[in-house]
Amino acid sequence: MSSLFKEVPLKQVIADKSQKIQLLVCMLKDIQKEEEEILKQFNKMIKDARSIEGLYEIMEMINYETGVRNNDKIEIMNEINRQEEYLLQQQASLEKQVKESLKELEISQMFQQTRSLRQTGRFLQFKDKNHNLHIQDQNIQSNIITSYDFEEQSRLNDKMQENIFNDPIKYNNQEGIDQTQVYDWILDIDLINNVLQGWPVYISKQFQGNKELVGLTNSSHESKTSIKWEGATVAVVGLYDKGKTFVLNNLTQSNLPSGKKVTTKGISFKHVDVDSGTQLILVDTAGSYSPVKIQSALSIVEREATEHFIIDLVFELSDYFICVVNDFTSLDQRYLDRLTRQLQNSSKTFREIIVVHNLKEIETPEILQHVWTTQVTQIYSTGGSIQKTKVAAINPRINELQEKHVLWFKTQYTRHVCLVSDDSQLGLDVNPWVFSLLKYWLKAVFVPVNRQFSVCENILQYSTNKLTQYFKREIKVNLIDTDNEFVKKIIQIQADLQNGELKIPQTNIDQSGLILARPDSFAPATDIIANDKYIIYMDVPGISEDDIEMYRQNVVTIVKGNRQKPYQEEQSDHIKKQERKYGEFTLSFRIPENFERKWKYFGIENGVLKIVYEKDKEDIIPNQFINKNE
Repeated sequence: MSSLFKEVPLKQVIADKSQKIQLLVCMLKDIQKEEEEILKQFNKMIKDARSIEGLYEIMEMINYETGVRNNDKIEIMNEINRQEEYLLQQQASLEKQVKESLKELEISQMFQQTRSLRQTGRFLQFKDKNHNLHIQDQNIQSNIITSYDFEEQSRLNDKMQENIFNDPIKYNNQEGIDQTQVYDWILDIDLINNVLQGWPVYISKQFQGNKELVGLTNSSHESKTSIKWEGATVAVVGLYDKGKTFVLNNLTQSNLPSGKKVTTKGISFKHVDVDSGTQLILVDTAGSYSPVKIQSALSIVEREATEHFIIDLVFELSDYFICVVNDFTSLDQRYLDRLTRQLQNSSKTFREIIVVHNLKEIETPEILQHVWTTQVTQIYSTGGSIQKTKVAAINPRINELQEKHVLWFKTQYTRHVCLVSDDSQLGLDVNPWVFSLLKYWLKAVFVPVNRQFSVCENILQYSTNKLTQYFKREIKVNLIDTDNEFVKKIIQIQADLQNGELKIPQTNIDQSGLILARPDSFAPATDIIANDKYIIYMDVPGISEDDIEMYRQNVVTIVKGNRQKPYQEEQSDHIKKQERKYGEFTLSFRIPENFERKWKYFGIENGVLKIVYEKDKEDIIPNQFINKNE
């Protein structure tokens, strides 16, 4: 109803028309008083008339004055009738709009109730109501899966959650379930060191049916065939339980398992068509910093190391990144900042990150504006700008295509958009157009990489490389078959380790629990001073100038280094305590443009690296010119 009164300011219309009618009535009364006064004057003139000619002139004057005022009264009455007719039309139109709005509100509430029940797993209790909703409004019902579909999908999801560590998934006959509702390829990396027993790989029926992956022969360990996917790889990343799968579902009109009862396992892949034209390979993850089941003293460390390995693996596999956050906390900011730095130091073609603020608790425009201001525009007030893009989307209220402007925020390395509660009236007015903008970026802004993608080949290649880096020894993995055609395993080929175990690698964790760097890297502490010179101080004990590499890319200085361990690698298995940090590091610094492009000084003294930039001479204005201007 609020939108109705916003479009039709009814109170103002009634007030304006009533005021105008009152004014017209006052004009009629004034004319009537004038007529009475004129008649009095004429009666007096008739009594004073001395001839017939004088009476005749008086009668003509009476007829003239009366006729003029009669015409004025007719015009005023016609105007009053027009105003009353307009008010009646407005009343009829309002009654019609109120009826339509009430019907729309009723259907929308039933739709939201059905979706909420489905998300909480109580949808089957309202099966009859769901079918009644289908009869009332087929357009809205088309967005809701049937109770049979949901029941079968729920059984599949529950079985995945219960049996994922024990028995292979047995796929039941699922006629009626849309095959796009499940992932094509799921790599379940529970712990990084479980590669000795094998990481389970779950394959959809469609994926296997199309022979997109045929397993390996146990004798030769060679792949028979591996069909490649076309399109760019888009990773949806972020912390735990932020709504990454929800974003994927709306981007691709899929029904991937999501909600509080379902947790995405490891790394999941899905090959999709966005709006029947753009092919993409979507990568979904469980999210970082999820709750950990405590089974031993190393449970948290093992889980954090595994999550960071998954992050590294997804980073290598992906071309573009969508980061999903809720309230933009400092934890999210640090996560996004490290991903941004890693992306800028990579050789990837596209280096912008789309940040989706999934504000799933917000239902009013006022709170949305407040959160948008405090969590986005104010944070980047010195380095970003508000943008506006016009896109078209299906309006769920009227089921018709409608264009709207979507506001988003651009920084040097990120693009920010906001979603609100999908079960609210505000969500109906906002979310469809935000997802339309995201699709537009995926289709137009993101130029698909000119190459074909094999999930199997890339997973095996990057897993081998990353595991070797993590454990500081050669580790090779391969894909093997199991008794179930829909379940395979990625397992280490050669197990030559002491005691048959892989030791969790060194990780660097800050006070908040965030992993700061890969196990073969670290981040030196840094200070920056900017006045007449731009000076960078960096703690690099145990590193010489020969171990440092520096170069400049436009206004960004890249500093790379490597700190070697003072003991042999063979001694690593006997370490009782390890707090010192070793390995490689890469840091980038954006140097202000009013300083020289080339550093003036670079050197290491007492374990501190010092880099000095002087002011650009072309930007220095001589005093005599300053005085003249004054």
